[in-house]
Amino acid sequence: MLLRTPDAQGAVLFREEGCALIAGTTAFMASAVSEGTDTARARFGRYARTLLERHPSLASVAASHPPGHRAWSRLGDVDPAGATAQQLALLEAFTEAGTCSAAEFAHGWWEARRVSRTNGERARGALGDLLDEVFMFLEDYEVDPDLTEPGDLDDAGLRTAVRATWEAFRRDTADRNRP
Repeated sequence: MLLRTPDAQGAVLFREEGCALIAGTTAFMASAVSEGTDTARARFGRYARTLLERHPSLASVAASHPPGHRAWSRLGDVDPAGATAQQLALLEAFTEAGTCSAAEFAHGWWEARRVSRTNGERARGALGDLLDEVFMFLEDYEVDPDLTEPGDLDDAGLRTAVRATWEAFRRDTADRNRP
């Protein structure tokens, strides 16, 4: 069965039980697969392995549509030319070097996050958790002081929260890498 949007922006093909292929414009795909195409492909690969006995054909579908990027779990794995590396550089500049204001950090982070998602960059494990935690802090921060609501982090609160999370990540990472 094939479903197509009325404006021909996207389509969903149901090839067989347990499997649907989605295609469309960038805007359609962003709405249909909000976590990103690479994450969806990786998730489908895990799904296909789980259902291998019941639906063996899913394995070949998953193999035909692998993620374009691998998921990084360690700082050393991150592509230095990628947007995730920009996020990590912003963390350093904001928390350690002090060369980045809270507003610059927020604007830079959002831009780098958007680019990393567009490029299919993925992080998992402790690195993914770090990026998610910083994202949540920025959700509670308003760059424009006139738009601040009760409970929002101010510049100092954002720096304190992000610094504590960044330091805990680095400490935990160093502990795991000790022989």
